[in-house]
Amino acid sequence: MSKRQSNLANVATLLCFCGVTALSSTSQAATNNLDHVLNELTRQHNNASDLVKSARQPRNLALDSQLISQDTSQASKDSDVLERLSAVASNTVNRFSQTGVASWYGRQFQGRKTASGDTFDSNSLTAAHRSLPMNCYIKVTNKSNGKSVVVKVNDRGPFSSHRVLDLSYAAAKQIGLASTGTGNVVIERVAGPN
Repeated sequence: MSKRQSNLANVATLLCFCGVTALSSTSQAATNNLDHVLNELTRQHNNASDLVKSARQPRNLALDSQLISQDTSQASKDSDVLERLSAVASNTVNRFSQTGVASWYGRQFQGRKTASGDTFDSNSLTAAHRSLPMNCYIKVTNKSNGKSVVVKVNDRGPFSSHRVLDLSYAAAKQIGLASTGTGNVVIERVAGPN
């Protein structure tokens, strides 16, 4: 696989995580026609839900920039497009926000390995999410009382379709979910634990 194809495949993986499916590592047409990829991203953005649109900033696509009209070498164009696509994907992930039902898990998983390779500790401030990157930090706010906690995502789950997040016991206790077991929360991506 060429370096260009490898770079496109890496960006495709990141974009697929963000809900963008314009790139495909098996699609030779997409890798050879970057204009098609940008047009497909724009189409998907225009047809996306309001939540996705608010997460993706159209100005980051820069479709009317010099990138499209420049007459430079293909390698230079590919590099510029890959940088812009990576920026779109990163901004989408960094501006992540979600609401839904959170629960907590604890004693039965104490000492087991998490999806990130960490050892689960119910007394640490951690969480399980289905798709957020491992070891990223999120702020979880209990909608009923306004209490918040910042936790590290180090596991996958929950595996119940009506819940969006599983908190460690310590995190659930800090925002008042330990006694009720579940509660409505707002999840926001943050830069770090502070």
